[in-house]
Amino acid sequence: MKNVLLSVIFLFLLASCGAKKGPSILSSTSNPTQMSSDYEPFVDVTDYAQNEEYGLKGKFPVKIGGRSAVNQRRYLASLAGPNGEELSFHRRGSCCGYKSENGLSGVALVDVYEVMYDGLEDPILVFISFYDLDKLYIPKGFTKRNL
Repeated sequence: MKNVLLSVIFLFLLASCGAKKGPSILSSTSNPTQMSSDYEPFVDVTDYAQNEEYGLKGKFPVKIGGRSAVNQRRYLASLAGPNGEELSFHRRGSCCGYKSENGLSGVALVDVYEVMYDGLEDPILVFISFYDLDKLYIPKGFTKRNL
C-alpha cells in the first residue's frame, strides 16, 4: 500500500512539472527577496547551457547538490541579467518531483526561484535541485556575473 501511495504521489509530482501555465507549487515560502551581491558566487559557472530549457523548466533543473539552500543562492549570485544587471531573487516554493536516490523515498523536489533584474517586466522562474550534483551552466537569457 505504501508503494502504491508513493507511486501516485510521484506521478502527480511529475505531471505538475509539465503544466503549461507554470509549475504546481507544492510548498510555498515567505523568504524575503535577496540580491545576488549578498552572496559569494561560484567561479566555475562560465559555460552557457546548450539546452534552452536548462534551469527554466522543472524537468531540466540546475543540479547544485550539497542539500544547501545557500548553494542555490550562490548559484543565482553567479548569474546576471543579459546586460550584466544585478539579480534579485526569492524562493517561491518547491515543485516537480523526479526520481533520485538522493531524495526522500527516492523522490527529489525542485525549488523554484523568482528572479528579477532592472527592466524585466515579469519574473523569470529558475528551477534548482540541491539533491543531485551536475555541471553548472548559465541558463538562456542570463550572463555570467562580473566581479
